[in-house]
Amino acid sequence: MKLHITIILALCSFFVNAQSSEVKFGKVSMDEVRQKEHSLDKEADAAILFQKERLVYDYNPEKGFNYSRKVHYRIKIYKKSGLSWSTITVPLRNNGALKQKIYGVEGLTFNIQNNKIVKDKLKKDGVFTQNINKYEDKVSITLPNVKEGSIIDIEYEIASDFVGSIAPFVVQYGIPVNLVDIKVEIPEYFNYKKNTRGFYPVKIGEVTEKKKIDFQYREERDTKAFLGGGEQSQGIRRGNLEYFETDYSITANNIPAFKEEQYTDNIENYRSAIVFELESTKFPSEGYRMYSQTWGDVANVIYKYDDFGGELSKDKVFRKDIDILISKYTDKAEPAASIYNYVKEKIVWDGYYGFGCENGFEKTLEEQKGNVADINLMLTSMLRYAGFKANPVLVSTKKHGIPLFPTTNGFNYVIAAIENDGDYILLDATNNMLAVNELPNRAINWYGRLVREDGTSTSIDLSPKKISSKTIFMNVKLQEDGLVNGNMRTSLTDNLAYDYRDTNGSKSIEDIKEEKSELLTYTEILNLEVKNLNVPGLSMVETISFENENGLERIGEKIYVDPMLFLAIKENPFKMEKREYPIDFIFPRAEKINISLNIPEGYKVEYLPENLAIGLPEGKGIYNFTMKENGNNIQLVSSYEIKNAMFSPDYYTSIKEFYNQIVQKQTEKVVLTKI
Repeated sequence: MKLHITIILALCSFFVNAQSSEVKFGKVSMDEVRQKEHSLDKEADAAILFQKERLVYDYNPEKGFNYSRKVHYRIKIYKKSGLSWSTITVPLRNNGALKQKIYGVEGLTFNIQNNKIVKDKLKKDGVFTQNINKYEDKVSITLPNVKEGSIIDIEYEIASDFVGSIAPFVVQYGIPVNLVDIKVEIPEYFNYKKNTRGFYPVKIGEVTEKKKIDFQYREERDTKAFLGGGEQSQGIRRGNLEYFETDYSITANNIPAFKEEQYTDNIENYRSAIVFELESTKFPSEGYRMYSQTWGDVANVIYKYDDFGGELSKDKVFRKDIDILISKYTDKAEPAASIYNYVKEKIVWDGYYGFGCENGFEKTLEEQKGNVADINLMLTSMLRYAGFKANPVLVSTKKHGIPLFPTTNGFNYVIAAIENDGDYILLDATNNMLAVNELPNRAINWYGRLVREDGTSTSIDLSPKKISSKTIFMNVKLQEDGLVNGNMRTSLTDNLAYDYRDTNGSKSIEDIKEEKSELLTYTEILNLEVKNLNVPGLSMVETISFENENGLERIGEKIYVDPMLFLAIKENPFKMEKREYPIDFIFPRAEKINISLNIPEGYKVEYLPENLAIGLPEGKGIYNFTMKENGNNIQLVSSYEIKNAMFSPDYYTSIKEFYNQIVQKQTEKVVLTKI
């Protein structure tokens, strides 16, 4: 039996390698271009027919090692919804001394015309470089003349000076992948650990072989100790470098599409991929050096950086201002909020992330602008100066993902925290709409790392514990001619209030009114008022009057009413049969809707939806729906509560059914009939 399995695996490996060797850039078959749908996924709007990557290290006697990563994608477009795959984006890192560059970009689009394959070549204007921030660029490659049925070939190469950092090899996408062929060649001087993420199994082969690199350098250059012998020739010396190299091969075929739906933190955390983590280096001239550490080690290393811990001690630049600010308070808690508001109002965030200061405290105060670290490390330092037990908290934002292993690259953000009797008050001064103990959604990402001056650190849960609530009171008058008039008052607290403020804080009331009218189908907002829009920490209250022309449906002697009007959840956000990654609601939440419907004169209630009370396992969520007739009015109360911010995939079936019943109940109609 074992022999039989071994033979099958060997044959599969041979089959994949044989297929890979047949795929050449710019060579497509008529069958590929004519294919109307994917053989294993009929619903796929596109598919990656082939993904080939080669990562190879090279040696330069002047700069040392670097590596190049050559990539080839062949993609088939089946539907209009797949046209977005005609553009491939490539991130490039840059920290000044070390850079990544892209070159050798080629692209072809294949279509059928007059029963022949025709191709369009990528043009210069199809390659666009955009600066994302001081440390990252993004290159967009857009192929020409892509339409339903097209095949595109894209090839490019990245040269990287970041020799100890290899971007993950992603092998699963939102579309199926037919064939993956990846090879990574790593010299013995770099010792990497291999980590796999995601749920689709990927085979990794490994062999070691001897490698020799010949090179030349100027005679006056001092060669490194581990270089081989050379010979003099016209002022140029020739040398060679011999070492052992570990070659990894990653092969897979028929990888299913990885679908994303609502309430997902960052889908990239869960796609199947292979991650290489630099564990150690050992150069003959430098000796053995460890890189893999605990998170505590990483935090301690970061604290010692000049642009992190070094800045935290520079309080002279703001002492006078803080002395004046806190002198008028007798209650110890008040100065903390005052300092927090002072930083929010005085310093504007420039949009750049990072846990290290870019400007430093003095320049930040002078220019009244800085990156995340400039702002929140200065806030931490000010709080310390005022006598609070304040420390920075290292964070990885949602888009940055969840770090799999201890590394300084695992963090890209920093906030402040005040330790308070075993609890923590979290502060982020990058947004003027944030209140004390509120974080922007980008920073609510599992756990952060609080770092103390004495070198100790601890893990901090970033999920809000307080339930954010939405309370709605609506009075509605139903008219026989189908017109619906109403007034609605909405009160929001905590993170829900912040989301509203963050979206609308800089807008005029007229702009908010216009945008809300566009969102509410068949509804015109006649009047809108907002209280506490720019007052973080207080409940945010919105009051509207509206008119709806489509809230009633008349059939003969009867009127059918959508009792929740535009407030109903009309579609279940959870559609997949099963889900293998967590459900992220960002923060616990509750909603209570109270609606009073005034029945038109001359009509009576024929049918009301039945009441409903359901819950999630272990009391983690509840939903209640009640309706009753009260004279000439119908009273409706709909309320739900989600008590956890994050749920494991084990709860998916229960949550999906929970929302199924909510949708069914909220879309039931009230039936009125003539008296």
